[in-house]
Amino acid sequence: MLLERLQNSATEDDHFRWLLFVVGYYRGVQRIDAAKGLLQQFLRESEKSEYKVHCHLALGQIATDEQELESALNHFNAALALNPAAKKVEYVLLNNTGYCLNMLGRYEEGERHCRKALEIDWARPSAYRNLGVSLHGQGDLIGSAWALVEATKADASDGRARLLLEKLLSSNPALVVSNPWIMEGLNPSSLGAAETACV
Repeated sequence: MLLERLQNSATEDDHFRWLLFVVGYYRGVQRIDAAKGLLQQFLRESEKSEYKVHCHLALGQIATDEQELESALNHFNAALALNPAAKKVEYVLLNNTGYCLNMLGRYEEGERHCRKALEIDWARPSAYRNLGVSLHGQGDLIGSAWALVEATKADASDGRARLLLEKLLSSNPALVVSNPWIMEGLNPSSLGAAETACV
């Protein structure tokens, strides 16, 4: 039914909307090659910059899921080069680029992208979390702890930053002694463990 709607779209706007539904469906049923094929075909055919941004974003996310980080970076950078109109999309692209650069051990570049994402939206946790990874990779443990605490404050339900913070403290227990504000990033159940580790 989705393919039929896609093929019978009257306008490019409708076609793109149904394309995203089909791509989402294909990703959900693990037909990744079909999803990539549709996105790549649309990239070749469309003249609309914003549609191309979304296609590159989706292709970059697929590549990230498949651990093809250089390919993901190429797509995210191609989307950024198109100057996305929506700041929310630009944030996601910058943050995802920072994540990929961190995974490749390119922490300074990752930091720059995370900071640019935070300039767009300082209230979302993911760029703080990725900034924490960037700073940790560069040996800035206090900066890393600060970024991870900010991530937990931005979204207390997202445990990924808290886990990274706990891992950082388990390797560097003295950090919390000289920087007690770090405790803000820990949940109550881990508070006792961190205090015990610092004694």
